[in-house]
Amino acid sequence: MPIPDDIPEYYKGKKYKYEARKIVEDFELSYNIGTAVSYLLRSKNKHSDGGLQDIRKAINHLHFELDVLTDKLKNGSL
Repeated sequence: MPIPDDIPEYYKGKKYKYEARKIVEDFELSYNIGTAVSYLLRSKNKHSDGGLQDIRKAINHLHFELDVLTDKLKNGSL
C-alpha cells in the first residue's frame, strides 16, 4: 500500500521534516512508547491548547507501558 504524500505538517519536524512515525520505527519502540513519543512530538502543533491534550495522552500511554512491564516482571518474562 503506498504511503500518502499529504502527511500533515504537525507530524513532521520543522528543520529536517522527519515524520514522527519514522522516528518511532527507527528506534524500534513498543506501541505504547511509540505512541507517547508521537503525541509529544506533535504536542504544540496540532491543537491550540499549547500541547496539553497530547501531553496527557502521552502520559496515559506511558502508564499503559508501565502496566505491561510490571506484568512482565511479575510473570518473570522481563
